[in-house]
Amino acid sequence: MEVWIIWLIFAAALVIVELLTQWISSFCLAIGCMAAMIAELCGASVVWQLVWLAIGTVVGFVCFIPMFKHRIERKKLASDATGASNMDALVGRKARVIVDIPAEGLGRVKLDGDNWQAECAIPVASGSEVKVVGYDSIILKVIPAN
Repeated sequence: MEVWIIWLIFAAALVIVELLTQWISSFCLAIGCMAAMIAELCGASVVWQLVWLAIGTVVGFVCFIPMFKHRIERKKLASDATGASNMDALVGRKARVIVDIPAEGLGRVKLDGDNWQAECAIPVASGSEVKVVGYDSIILKVIPAN
């Protein structure tokens, strides 16, 4: 088997690893393998192929790390711009009481089509609008919206 085919197989395997794991280093090593393959096709010795492997890998890191870092930061900013996620996204939202909430007891509210258990320090009648001020596990803490 030709040596350049071995370098090509290594590069392809590293690209597959990159696709499965999304490690940046495996993609940069694949670039190094491609550089070593080109060196072998140009007739370089094994030592020079290894040198080009190292050079190609370093160039891959230098070129692609800033791009991947920018992409990650952009995703983070996008998630921050849309607000909180999970239960924290419910705080500050308004809900409609569907089962009376007794003082210091549990009732039910509807928020975005979902039914939630809710508690309030004062009684709230069914049909009233409440504001979510916090949560404890999966129980929303609410106050009257008015």
